[in-house]
Amino acid sequence: MKVKKKLYRELKKQKIAGVCSGFAEYFDIDVSIVRIIWVLLTIMGGAGIITYIIAILIIPKKPDDYVEIVVEENKEKKKLTLSKEDRVILGVCGGLAEYYEIDPILIRVIFVFMILSIGFGILLYLLLALVIPKKKLV
Repeated sequence: MKVKKKLYRELKKQKIAGVCSGFAEYFDIDVSIVRIIWVLLTIMGGAGIITYIIAILIIPKKPDDYVEIVVEENKEKKKLTLSKEDRVILGVCGGLAEYYEIDPILIRVIFVFMILSIGFGILLYLLLALVIPKKKLV
C-alpha cells in the first residue's frame, strides 16, 4: 500500500509562508535542508525569490482536517501520457505527476523555476507537449 501524498504549504511550521516546510514534509526531509537549498538557489540565480512567491500562489494551504489517503498499488504497466483530468495548459505537468505518482503542483513549481532561472523551461514544456502522447479513451 502507498500513501498518496499531496504538496501543501505547511502553515504550522512556517517561517514566511510555509513553502519550504511543505516541501520538507512532502519529501520527508529536514526543513532546514530545504531552506538552505532555497537560499542557495536565490543567491546563485536570483530566481529563488520569484519562484517562492509563485509557489505561495500555486501551492494550496494545508487544510486543518487533512488526512493522508492510503492507495492500493496497481501492478499494471504505466504509460506516460498528457493528463486530461489535471491540466492547466496542455497536461504535461499533470501527466508527469500521474506517471511518477507525485503531486502535479511540485512539477509546476519545478517548471516555473526552470523558466525563471535556467531559461529553457518553456521550450522543454512545449517539446514534452509534442512528444508525450495523449491519453487514449478506453
